[in-house]
This record gives sequence, structure tokens and C-alpha cells, in this order.
Amino acid sequence: MAICDAVAGHDDGTAFLRAQPVRTIDGHADEGYAGRYEVICPACGDDPSLSYDQVPPCLQKIRGPSESLASGLAAFHAHVMLTDAPMAEAVR
Repeated sequence: MAICDAVAGHDDGTAFLRAQPVRTIDGHADEGYAGRYEVICPACGDDPSLSYDQVPPCLQKIRGPSESLASGLAAFHAHVMLTDAPMAEAVR
């Protein structure tokens, strides 16, 4: 699996948007959610069982976080090339 290649549109449907957990223990959200959203892309080498702080900076850049569901969806769509949103350039 590639680590941080961050080539938009490469994920074959594996990327997803999730509510950012306050912290992650054994791959599960603990203490609820932070009110932000993050893009998780296994094709870029991201592991959803890791918290934001546990992934390398290049994956943190892809994850976001986004402050609203709308901005999270825009970041997700940009990463998987569903739109021409400016985020697509930021993750290359």
C-alpha cells in the first residue's frame, strides 16, 4: 500500500468521510466526536483505526479536518475528483 502518494482520483471507492473522533482507542471512537469531519483514504496509506495525531503530516493534510459537513464533503469530492474544488490541488 502506498503511503502518502495523495494522487486525487486514485482510490477506487475506498475513501470516505467520517466525523472526527475526540480520540481513537483500538480503532474505535472514544469520548464522542469533535464536531469536525475528516477524509480517510486507505489508497493513500491512511489507516482509519489511527487517530489524526497518529498519522503522518501528509495524511493529516488529506484528512483535514473540515469544520462542517459541507466543507468535509467538498474536501472528499475534491480528493476523489468528483469536482474541480481547490482542495484537489492541495492534496497532490
